[in-house]
Amino acid sequence: MRNAATQSSVRINNQKLIIEYIVKNGLVSRAELAKNLNISKPTISTNVEGLLEQDILVELGEGNSSGGRKPTMLNFNYDHKMIIAVDLNRNAPLIALSNLSGVIIKSTSITIEVADDKPLLIEKLTGAINHLMQSTNHPLNTIGAISIAIPGVIDETTGKIFANPQFALWTNLNLKAVLENIYHVPVILKNDISMAALGEKHYGVGKQVDDMMYVSIGLGVGAGLIINGNLFEGKRKAAGEIGYSRILGIESQQTLEEKISTENIKRTLLASIEAGQETTLELSFTGSLIDALKQARNDSFVQNYLDDIYKTLGIAVANAALILDLEMIVIGGVLSEVEDDMILKIQHHMDEILPFKTKAALSDLKNMAGVYGLLVVAKNRIMEVIVE
Repeated sequence: MRNAATQSSVRINNQKLIIEYIVKNGLVSRAELAKNLNISKPTISTNVEGLLEQDILVELGEGNSSGGRKPTMLNFNYDHKMIIAVDLNRNAPLIALSNLSGVIIKSTSITIEVADDKPLLIEKLTGAINHLMQSTNHPLNTIGAISIAIPGVIDETTGKIFANPQFALWTNLNLKAVLENIYHVPVILKNDISMAALGEKHYGVGKQVDDMMYVSIGLGVGAGLIINGNLFEGKRKAAGEIGYSRILGIESQQTLEEKISTENIKRTLLASIEAGQETTLELSFTGSLIDALKQARNDSFVQNYLDDIYKTLGIAVANAALILDLEMIVIGGVLSEVEDDMILKIQHHMDEILPFKTKAALSDLKNMAGVYGLLVVAKNRIMEVIVE
C-alpha cells in the first residue's frame, strides 16, 4: 500500500498533467482527458473534482456527443490567480494587472519625485497595486505573485538592489522583503532589460527566433539575452552588461554607455554647440533630447553625429552576434524613437562585419516590453506551485 506522501505526489503529478493539457488545448471533456493522457476515467474524475473545488478549473457548458449524454466541458480558470507586474523605470514606474492568460487587464503609473524617500516610494507603489485590484473587483488575496523589473543587478540571496547611480532611490531597497510582508505572496525581482528581452521573445518581434539580444539605449545601455529560447541571466545575474564594453580601440577608455547613452549624447552635443559648432539643434538641460534630435534630423551635423552612434552600436551588437551566434538583435529604449531608418543603418554596419545574417529589428512592445516579460516569469512561478 502506498504511503500518504507517495499518493500526494501522484495526485500532484496527475493534476499538473491535466492543467498543462487544458492550458495547451483549451476546452476538453473528462473522457478526452482520460484518453489523451492515458489515465483511468475514475482517476481523472477524482482529480478534476479536486481542481474544480480549488477553482483552478471551471465547467463551461456541454460539448458535442456522438450519442448519449453530452459531456460537460472543462477549461482552465485564468482568473484563479492574478499577477501584478511593476516596471520600476526612473520617473514613472508602470504597474500592470493581468490574469494567468498574460493579457493585461488594467495598468497605471506612479510619479517619482527627486525628494521622495523609500517609505514614500513603498506607499505610492502599494497604493497603486491596491487600486488596481479594487478597481477591477479582484480581492487582494487573489494575487498569485508580484514581479518587479529593476534597473540594476539584484542579489537574489538578500533581495537587495544594486542600481546605477541615476537610479539611486532603488539602491539597497529590499522590495522583496517589504512587499512579501505586506501581500504574503512571492515577489520576484528581475533586471529590467532582461525582462524586456523576455517580453519581446514571448509577445513581440522575437517570437519566431530562439537566440536573440535585446538592447536598450536610454539613460544607460544594457542588453538582455535569450539563448535556446530561454532567458540567460548568467551566474551573477549580470549577463548583458554591454554598456561596459569598449569597442573604440585598445587605447580608448570610453565605454559603449559613455558614448551612446542619452545623457552622454546630450553632454557631447552641448559641448560641441558651446565650442561654436554651427547647427540648428536646440538643446537645453531641461528639454527632451529625443524631441530635439527629431526636429533637427535634416541638420548635417546632427545626422553625421547620429550616423556615428549607429555605426558604434552596429559594431557592438555584431560582436555579440559573432560570439553567441544570434539570430536577431532587437533595439529598444528612447534612442530608437529618433528616426525611422535607424534600424536600416544599424543593419548595414552589422552586415559589413557578420559572415552570416543576423536581423536587426526595432522593439514591437516599446515601453511595455518589460511588463510582458514580468508576466511570463510570474505566470511560470504560479504554475509551478498551483497544486500542492
